Amino acid sequence: MPENYCVIGYPIGHTMSPFIQARLFAVTGRRAAYGVREISPDALERAMPSLRQLSGFNVTIPHKQRILPFLDALDPVAARYQSVNTVSCENGKLIGHNTDAFGFLRALQTAGIPLAGRVLLCGTGGVARTMAHEVLRAGCDLTLSYRAEDVSQATALCEELAAVYGRAPALCLTKEVDADFDLLLNATPVGMYPKTDACPVREAQIARCNTVFDVIYNPQETLLLRTAARLGKRTGGGLPMLVWQAAQAQTYWCGAEFTEAQIAEITAAAAAELSRLFGKRDNLILCGFMGSGKTTVGRLLAERTGRRFVDTDAAVEAKAGMSVSDYFAAYSEAAFRALETETLAELCRADGQVIALGGGIPVRPENRALLQTGGTVVWLDVTAETVLRRLADDDTRPLLRGSDRAARVNALLNERRACYAEAADLTVDANGSAEEAVAEICRALA
Repeated sequence: MPENYCVIGYPIGHTMSPFIQARLFAVTGRRAAYGVREISPDALERAMPSLRQLSGFNVTIPHKQRILPFLDALDPVAARYQSVNTVSCENGKLIGHNTDAFGFLRALQTAGIPLAGRVLLCGTGGVARTMAHEVLRAGCDLTLSYRAEDVSQATALCEELAAVYGRAPALCLTKEVDADFDLLLNATPVGMYPKTDACPVREAQIARCNTVFDVIYNPQETLLLRTAARLGKRTGGGLPMLVWQAAQAQTYWCGAEFTEAQIAEITAAAAAELSRLFGKRDNLILCGFMGSGKTTVGRLLAERTGRRFVDTDAAVEAKAGMSVSDYFAAYSEAAFRALETETLAELCRADGQVIALGGGIPVRPENRALLQTGGTVVWLDVTAETVLRRLADDDTRPLLRGSDRAARVNALLNERRACYAEAADLTVDANGSAEEAVAEICRALA
């Protein structure tokens, strides 16, 4: 009979655990099944009898502390952190383990990053807590950075660390950090997919750190890591940490051991799987100001490339059951923008499309993050004069209603240009005909 394992959490969404654990089991040749169980906090106690029938299981948010009362014992590491991410079932008893610290330390080692000297740790949550303990256990000088809204959590963590190690780390608001460090650790979700255009600290502070490690693994190279690499810093990402902590779970479950070469191979396979799941789709996405010709160019481009044409305004109208102008009037621009983002996320999960974006979509950072993986983004760049000429007889645009249309067009276009430029992989002059724009796009993509 195969052994049975799973990961529990709520909400659990997409998890890489089944993929990684399957690869680890394949290395050892064990016959084992690994599933995903979404268990809400109020259902955890009711789920325990069935979990006891498993060979073991992993635990993720929000159950890492909630599960403690239902376990029979904790190993020393889990007891230290009072946090469990792995449970082994031994002779009918549930034993709690914590492999996060092991994964963190091995990932640093893999990246060639020493845990020494002055360390800046961004974050005060569960992973940050584990990392903070390990930093102080290694004898480092620790500074914890936190957001203003997390001051209570940061203060509590400092008090906990001071009680254990006899010395408290320094505390500093993230936006006020301004010092030299040997190592910068990010244990926050800032920069995680889909909001990949965010960074937990300023570039000037990154420049003052010798090495940088980010626990985020999706994307594999966050804005923080890209910036650090550009500044010549040694960097490490969260995917090796994820694989090493999964491997340690199997050590607890069945005594399995893995070489660095085996972990490196599984990490590469996990990276490829992430690219498959979240990498750039083959869509062609047209962005630009109203009147830039996105719909006309999009239809011609779809015909030329054999793709399906989609207009986000039409898709939003279908979802809302009313026109864009009516939606603006009935609700608000903010409500419309939220519906746009929801629609864009759905479109970016499909392939084989030419997508004409509403003019305001790239303005929102969360939309630009979605566009990074949604396909190749083409900016149809036009002048204000072209817009005014093309829309001279158009009174359906909510943002152009009112007096002095020329001033409104110029102000909005200038406001949005930087967002279009940031979102675009390719910029095309669209002041001419739609056929000319399509030809230029096809030449650039050939």
